[in-house]
Amino acid sequence: AKDLPKELPRLFTAKSDEKSLERAEKSLGRVHEIYAIAAVLPRQAGVDQKKPYVFEVAVKGGDVQKQFAFIKDLLGKEVKVDQVFQKGADIDVAAITKGKGIEGPITRWGVKKKQHKSRKSVRALGTLGPISPSTIMYTVPRAGQRGFHQRTQYNNRIMIMSNTQNSEFKINPAGGFKHFGVVEGDFVVIRGSIPGTYRRLVKLRSPMRHRTSKIAQPRVLEVML
Repeated sequence: AKDLPKELPRLFTAKSDEKSLERAEKSLGRVHEIYAIAAVLPRQAGVDQKKPYVFEVAVKGGDVQKQFAFIKDLLGKEVKVDQVFQKGADIDVAAITKGKGIEGPITRWGVKKKQHKSRKSVRALGTLGPISPSTIMYTVPRAGQRGFHQRTQYNNRIMIMSNTQNSEFKINPAGGFKHFGVVEGDFVVIRGSIPGTYRRLVKLRSPMRHRTSKIAQPRVLEVML
């Protein structure tokens, strides 16, 4: 790809030219899956982070020939959210959840507390398992890391998808959002809660568990901030 943003050559060297594309097209008979290397620039969202996110995106639909022609046409171009999704559709949201640190079994797994006169501890397990086998099973709820995990939320509906310059809704509160600031450019309003915290990468994808094939356009009357 040509004319890449200045942040990307610092992470990897793009080895794509006309000859490499011709070699790839000739070897499509041995190819079963096609993946695209995509990058997200945080500075475009108003975040101070300079290092971009680089990850692979699977190309689906049709045969390998159509997939290659589709991704070849997008090589080096910017893909907007409205080119992939539409308002009213269901999407899956994947992100790293909020980190809670080290937690005990009561908070981490919801284990019932022991009685207040129990020996040595109350907020602890009564037993770690039987004598035999002489090992602790993975099913035993124990203390450890809570949060900061990769999680996917299924079937979140897109309510609003627009741009701050031509949107009919006022999306930014006075002074901007807490710990983030003012949203500028394209934005998406999703129904329900999603994993992640402020200024963290959130990935959107087509739903894996379809609830319905019909997309109904939502009627949003007002946005309360």
